Amino acid sequence: MMRSMTNLGDKPAAAAIEIRPMEQADLPELLRLMHAIVAYERGSNFNLDEQELMRRGFGNRPEFGAFVADGGDRRLTGMAVHYEIPFMHSLQPLLMMKWLFVDPEYRGTGIGKLLFQRMAVHAKSIGHDKFCWFVLKDNANAQAFYRSVGATPDPEWDRWMISAPALTELTR
Repeated sequence: MMRSMTNLGDKPAAAAIEIRPMEQADLPELLRLMHAIVAYERGSNFNLDEQELMRRGFGNRPEFGAFVADGGDRRLTGMAVHYEIPFMHSLQPLLMMKWLFVDPEYRGTGIGKLLFQRMAVHAKSIGHDKFCWFVLKDNANAQAFYRSVGATPDPEWDRWMISAPALTELTR
């Protein structure tokens, strides 16, 4: 468990933030944070609910995990959601960070860095020498944060996709 005493100044929070793995009792708050980041990313079709998070995060074969920043009273101030791509040419799974998100009122307090550090500890503890994630092209603040912790854009890969209309056309 990583713990940090964070001076939040005029931020509306307790003085202590605990970074820990998600628990079932966190699902309502985790869902709130997930909805917030999807809205920030201009996403649509948000179909997650607590039952789906329970099934996918705590089922027989969990599909994702998360580290949460607990500000006390079960109020989560941030999250780092991760999953593994199990099959790779290297025979080593690839650890992906799906979302790193801190509530806007808690940004600049060090919570994001604590969550990112916890992801790094997790990666090392399960045998990874790296992990990957995506960043919106116009999210300069996130890009600056990631650079500040030593991360760089992948020089070899760009993300590609096929849109729904193109997929439909391709299958005709």
